[in-house]
Amino acid sequence: NATSTAIITANNNIDQQKQQQVGSNSSKDDGPDAGAGGIIATDDNNNAGDNDPNPLSTLHSLLNLKNHLTTTRSILAAASSWDETINSIPKLLSSSSSGGAGLEGGGSSNANLIEAVAALSKLEQGARALKGMPNGQEERTVAIRKLRSQLEVLLKPQLLHALKKMDTRLGPLQSCVGMYVTLGKMDVMREEYVKMRPGEVITLWFSFGGKSSSGGVEDNNKVDEGAENTDEEMEEEEEEAEDFDFSEETADAATSTNSFAGGASDTTQVNAKQFIEFLPTFYDAVLELLAKERTQSKQVFGPELAPSIVGRVLLECFKPIISSFKNRLANVCPVPNNSVTGGIGSGNNGSGDGFGGTEGIAAAYESTIQFLSLAYDQMEPWDSASTTAKQQDENGTGGGDDTDAMETIRTAFRLIASPFVPYQRALAEAERDPLGKAASMVAKDVRSVVGLQDAADRLEDLAPFMFPLADSAISRFELLTSGYNAPATLASIDNLIASHASELAIAMGTLSSHVSNSTGNEFDEQHANCALEILRIAGSFKRTLKSFDDSVKDRLRNLSDMMLDTALEDGELPDTLDPVQIRTFLAKEACKPSSHYIDDGTGVKLPSSVVELRRLAGGATSKKTVDCPPLFPKSVFSVSRLARSCQSFVFEVCYAIPEKNLSGISALPVWKQDGAGSGDEESYGILPQSFITHVGEHILALVQALEPFASDKEALGLANEVMDGVIGVAVQPWKEFVAAAGVTLTGDGKSQLQALMKGKEVSHFFLDEDEDEGVDQQNSEDVEEEDPEARASTAFCNQWLDVVGLAVAGRLLERTMRIPRLGRKGAEHLATDLNYIRNVFTALGVAGHPHPLLGYVAKLVTMDEESLQFKIQSRQGEMALSDAMEVIKRAEIRIAYVRGISV
Repeated sequence: NATSTAIITANNNIDQQKQQQVGSNSSKDDGPDAGAGGIIATDDNNNAGDNDPNPLSTLHSLLNLKNHLTTTRSILAAASSWDETINSIPKLLSSSSSGGAGLEGGGSSNANLIEAVAALSKLEQGARALKGMPNGQEERTVAIRKLRSQLEVLLKPQLLHALKKMDTRLGPLQSCVGMYVTLGKMDVMREEYVKMRPGEVITLWFSFGGKSSSGGVEDNNKVDEGAENTDEEMEEEEEEAEDFDFSEETADAATSTNSFAGGASDTTQVNAKQFIEFLPTFYDAVLELLAKERTQSKQVFGPELAPSIVGRVLLECFKPIISSFKNRLANVCPVPNNSVTGGIGSGNNGSGDGFGGTEGIAAAYESTIQFLSLAYDQMEPWDSASTTAKQQDENGTGGGDDTDAMETIRTAFRLIASPFVPYQRALAEAERDPLGKAASMVAKDVRSVVGLQDAADRLEDLAPFMFPLADSAISRFELLTSGYNAPATLASIDNLIASHASELAIAMGTLSSHVSNSTGNEFDEQHANCALEILRIAGSFKRTLKSFDDSVKDRLRNLSDMMLDTALEDGELPDTLDPVQIRTFLAKEACKPSSHYIDDGTGVKLPSSVVELRRLAGGATSKKTVDCPPLFPKSVFSVSRLARSCQSFVFEVCYAIPEKNLSGISALPVWKQDGAGSGDEESYGILPQSFITHVGEHILALVQALEPFASDKEALGLANEVMDGVIGVAVQPWKEFVAAAGVTLTGDGKSQLQALMKGKEVSHFFLDEDEDEGVDQQNSEDVEEEDPEARASTAFCNQWLDVVGLAVAGRLLERTMRIPRLGRKGAEHLATDLNYIRNVFTALGVAGHPHPLLGYVAKLVTMDEESLQFKIQSRQGEMALSDAMEVIKRAEIRIAYVRGISV
């Protein structure tokens, strides 16, 4: 039998030990490690040992003998108890089975089951001790496997009953844990436990229908406490959820043209709002479950297993609801690039009340990120997974080390955030429709601004409208993608702002046309003030764009730093996880950025996504760089266009009266008058004509219209943002003057024209040096005496007076070139008119005015015949240094021609 065989094996072990000891003594080495055994086997050996001076050999021999005797005892004990133990188990299993699982009177049967598990454990230990026996190994293995299978079948009802009663009694569950640990089947126990725990929160999820516009969430959140959620019931509830998850009929009714405005009949919008408000309620319920689980799992499974259990419970809370979660998000905002629906869902694309479109997705995602951070905090500290737990996991008893915990939390986070992945990967596409609707709505309002009465007030409200939307889009970009796929989102926002700026520029053009067609003979200072206010609004728009550009660059730098965070990628789990770390991890998982490392320009190798983001931001620090391009180039271009439109609008308001008075003067009959007598005597009583006095009075009145606006420091600062290149609005009269003189500008016509307009560069061609220097000295004396604020105000006023003055000068010169015939008396009238306007500009004291050509033409029209002929003939041999010089030569010839002087 087994006992006699075990005895024979034990005797063999002892004989083997004696032989090892005798052999060791016969060697008798002098080293400290010699003769490691066998000095007490016989009397002769003992006598030999007395002569051995090394006590370590004696101790080593005694240790070996102890180990062999211990092994012998375990073999004998296993062999002696094997038959009794294996025969007791069927009786225990029979009594346990007859008692019934989960019955009130089943205490004794549960005890028998525990004894049976202990007996099986004893058998398995004995089998391991008897492993080296020559006979019966296969029979023992088959018997143990059969008994284990019977025990697992009987344990399953006990476990399910204990799980159902665990809210009131933990004792039965703890007994089950002990038995499953003994059997080495803790993974089975853990799986059943984790599957049972989230029942109530899953019921809460599917209880939400979003059918009531007020109070419906609270009513639908009630959970049937007595409900038992089997796997089949879970599947049925999930199928039912698809029926009431925002039906297609409801969604179709919500896609009317007024859905963006948030009408009361928009049921889908109401449902979206209810769902976004319900989501935190659901998350609170999950957090409450995790808080309970944190305590209960320690009591049931022990502190070593608790973190792993809590992580798996979190994962199990979301497995059955992910499909429903995706469907509900799709009804909040259509899934972008959906291969089935073509990106057109049944949800609300609008963002009017902050619950539809990408705003709803962002609100839901933010709640999810906050939940994940709090859920992580609810779990037992991960470093409590001790060496014991690791050993348990290796033995199949259900423990887990940090690596297992890390993978569990990663898997849970990926699963919970998976419904948001399509929006993270194609955020720009998802934003396009709601932002496009907002832009269209604002563009419609901008186009309706056609009158000057309320133009400034309305445009002040409409101009900055896109920046809050753009800022919100950047916030959603930060939240959902953490900086990945930045170019697409930035391009989308760039198009949004650029389109809005273009609409404003078109509105400015409409207002300019309105001013040109409606201005009478009297100047209205209110119109000038309105135009300047609109210029201020354009300056504010430009400054806001620059500020927005800078702020986005700072945010991109912060995002690039967060991309380098590896909190959930390293081997160790951190003590806490803040929302930014979680969303960075999830964005990286969703967007799948390139894993390539490239040089960031400083010799440091960084991920390509980080380098790209820092390139867009102009570097890793906020230090300003001259060559850093704007993030929104289309917007910058559109703002430049807007600035020119506003400049033109102000110019049209300030120049409308001079243009109207000067437009028809070439055909006045007064220019043909000859008269008689000497020039001095007959011109003594000549006065400026009414058209030129109206122009002069208007220019003087313009100073009073500009000064109140210029005295406001803040308004002046904003207006100066868009004053660059303002001289360009006065170019048209000078173009026509050049054409009237018969010259076609070649090469860089713009610079040639500006040289002619400024006068300084061409004045030496026809003025004496004393006259030229006198003008410059007069213009520079007064500026140094003013304080900085007054100087800025004066500079702004002078800029506009300069522009209007240039336009007036250019128009007068052009009209002069188009006079068909100029008699003596007419020439005197023209000289008087030109000198009058020169005196007006002199009184204003604006640099560069009066324009030198005005005085020169006044001289030419009254110059005696011989002097004019000599001047023209003397230039015949000269080569014109520029087109501007050629214009002056042609003007001289033209004046001689209309005066009837032969050249």
